[in-house]
Parts: sequence; structure tokens; C-alpha cells
Amino acid sequence: MQLLSLFTLKKNEAGIIEKIDASLLPLSSKMVIEEIEARLLEMGFIEGAKVQVVFKGAFGDPIAVRINNNNSIISLRKNESSIILVNMGKLTNE
Repeated sequence: MQLLSLFTLKKNEAGIIEKIDASLLPLSSKMVIEEIEARLLEMGFIEGAKVQVVFKGAFGDPIAVRINNNNSIISLRKNESSIILVNMGKLTNE
């Protein structure tokens, strides 16, 4: 199973969230890492949720995604979307 960063997905591609790994951020503060993880969880980025990229900025930043086929669209910056690891293979098995 190869996990990809949500940031690397192209427009209209989707995957299943496997984990959020804030240790991938170039930050040294544990408090900041915990705050980012908590914020993403509160927005619905939880393990097992389906995410689909609906928009990417000119240089990939920001990225807009839909979670679990919901009508809501959430916009993320590169540093946030790069720590959300997804599995695209699980979708083909549904």
C-alpha cells in the first residue's frame, strides 16, 4: 500500500485518508503540530474518510477538497494538505 500526500493528487482525483502525519511539517514545536492535527480532525479529515480534490491553485496552493461526498468544500494550504496521507487504491476496490 502506497500512501500519497493529499497535496500530490490532481483535480478530480480521490483517496481514502489513512493518517495525518504532522511530523512531516518542518516545524519543531510539538504544540503547533498538535494544533494543526486537531484543526484538521475538527474539519472532518479523519481516517477512513473519502477526500476528492475539486480545485488546485496555479502552483497547487491552495487546494480545495470535498470530504465524504459532502456538498461542503474545504480549502487547505500546501503545508496542511501535504500531511494528509491518502490511499487511492482502496477506492478501486469499492
